[in-house]
Amino acid sequence: MELIISQSGEGFSTLQAAIDSIPADSTQQTLIRILPGVYREKVILNKSNVTLLAEPGAHLVFGDFALNPLPDGTTRNTFLTPTLLITGDDVTLRGLTVENDAGDGRKVGQAVAVYAAGDRCRFFDCHFLAAQDTLFCGPVLTKLHNFVKPYPIPVGVEGVADRPPVDARLYFENCFIRGDVDFIFGPYRCWFEGCTLYANERGGYYTAANTPEGQPYGFVFHRCTLTGECPEGAIYLGRPWREHAATAFINCHMDACVNPLGFTDWLITGQPNRPVTQRYCEYGSTGPGSHADARHPGMKLLTAAEADAYTLANVLPGWDALM
Repeated sequence: MELIISQSGEGFSTLQAAIDSIPADSTQQTLIRILPGVYREKVILNKSNVTLLAEPGAHLVFGDFALNPLPDGTTRNTFLTPTLLITGDDVTLRGLTVENDAGDGRKVGQAVAVYAAGDRCRFFDCHFLAAQDTLFCGPVLTKLHNFVKPYPIPVGVEGVADRPPVDARLYFENCFIRGDVDFIFGPYRCWFEGCTLYANERGGYYTAANTPEGQPYGFVFHRCTLTGECPEGAIYLGRPWREHAATAFINCHMDACVNPLGFTDWLITGQPNRPVTQRYCEYGSTGPGSHADARHPGMKLLTAAEADAYTLANVLPGWDALM
């Protein structure tokens, strides 16, 4: 089945309307072709076996943010902010720009562009743009269900089963991901191939994994480019959101914006300190930000043999992401 989204009257006028037209029990492949235009909407992709194929100039954008007040005077919460929430499995995005344009996290808090909660999801040639918490790779949470019930907030997760945080796999290729503080975060097993991680002027942390204990791999960045517009040394490779966080950079190019320490401990007032461990790894880095001799003493510099174990088959087991 093929559907079209356009701003010219052809097909559906919103992406959400097209997704809603797919039967809930559909098992067939659905291709949604997104024609050029700026589509300002919050979208919940809660169907499986869907491909979003964006033509050049197709741009999905919204501006929700964590400090946005709710009717009872509380604020929205990070996980209610995404421009695009994906809860279906076997979803593919090609060429789509997804943005959360809420602005500076120091003023609005977290503002997620993409919340990828499904399993076996693939992203090719996409742009994900935001500031704090751009891309969340993790499950739909019970507290999210309970939180939204009193309010008419269209997050679209009512009735979606919670997923244990250990059984989902995501693949990103040639994507451009922009943000500043913890802007790729979550517990899922993710492979980033040839992607560009771009730090905003604020600087911060490219990643904040919370990999479950016993899960051997978390985020793996392979042949990626780490760059940005922040000052020299103003962004770290990552920090551990939880104590078993796992992140590896393999054969990546790092510009001078990367802090020589590489990874840094999680040190936030009022929260437990979480030190960098040897589940934070690096191998074969190049560029002015590749200071192997100055890295955090708690991390691990891999040998060639150890780096060879970082394969798609090992990191994303039971799934051929390139089929």
